[in-house]
Amino acid sequence: MSSKFVPDYTAERVLDIDFRRLASEGVKCVIFDADNTLLSYDETLPGEDIVSLCNELKSMGLYVCILSNGHSKRIKEIAKHLELDFIGDALKPKKKGFRQCTRQCGCTMNEAVVVGDQIFTDIWGARRAGCVSVLVTPIKLGNEPGFVKTKRVLEKLFRKSIRKNASVMRREEQNG
Repeated sequence: MSSKFVPDYTAERVLDIDFRRLASEGVKCVIFDADNTLLSYDETLPGEDIVSLCNELKSMGLYVCILSNGHSKRIKEIAKHLELDFIGDALKPKKKGFRQCTRQCGCTMNEAVVVGDQIFTDIWGARRAGCVSVLVTPIKLGNEPGFVKTKRVLEKLFRKSIRKNASVMRREEQNG
């Protein structure tokens, strides 16, 4: 499998990602996909756990934004709820949206981490742009648009190989 489809890390869900570790490794910007990464397609807004995570990341001094191929109107509401900047209708895996996110926070592409659930948009786009990438398991399969379901068939083949080639990201327990 081509390395352009292999993420740097995998995680079961965004809440499992060790963002403190990523920050200590030089990450300054967190770029989240929205649908099936922060919330399922049939939810209108992410839950309080995601709100808390975004607030925690911002308190760590990280710039956090949403980059989504979803319609701008929907993504705008999600971003407003999370108090984040956003780019909707992003046309990932094109580099333009990734560049816009890093410019907004004044960092370089290699100082950004992209977190998403799709190999052929989020991970490939992150790799093309030179960002660190984390592939998460989709929140809920089956309720996705038809074109996404089609891509999932191909992704299933890649995910088996990815498990062998990407590092698993686990959030360190915080000792208080």
